[in-house]
Amino acid sequence: MKLDHIAYRVKNRHKTAHFFRTVLEYTVGEEFDIVFDDGSTAECYAMLPPITPVVNVRTGHEVFISDGSSDSIVGKWVEERGEGGVHHMAYKVKDMEGTVASWKENGVEFLTEDIIDCPEDNLRQIFTKPLEELGGVIIELIERGDKGFCRNSVKHLMESTKELK
Repeated sequence: MKLDHIAYRVKNRHKTAHFFRTVLEYTVGEEFDIVFDDGSTAECYAMLPPITPVVNVRTGHEVFISDGSSDSIVGKWVEERGEGGVHHMAYKVKDMEGTVASWKENGVEFLTEDIIDCPEDNLRQIFTKPLEELGGVIIELIERGDKGFCRNSVKHLMESTKELK
């Protein structure tokens, strides 16, 4: 299991992205908006870690940053926490069913019973309920190919956490 990405929900994604660009040398891989069924929005950056010169590849984890209109899922989540912060951490797994079964045996609860499949993006994922042991952070278990973030799965995650406090 390896850290795949960390997702932040913040008041100002530009300010957060600036920190990752200037201090940690990340680059913006993709920028996109999500429009929810109620018309509210979330604006997102998927950021890539710096290239390690010796091996000329990206060796770190990705960072996902979102902010949103005050009436959006993201905006409300940030407002409840003041400045926002880490929403979830994603870990890449090789055996989704086995990992989920093992975590359930250890008492971990998930937001859904079913693994979310996005075959068009070669992506499978499931999210835990907020973990008290981690200050309320959600853990995402993810299996994915070489594609980046799947917009539909990002929207699904945000909607699945709408009622969480």
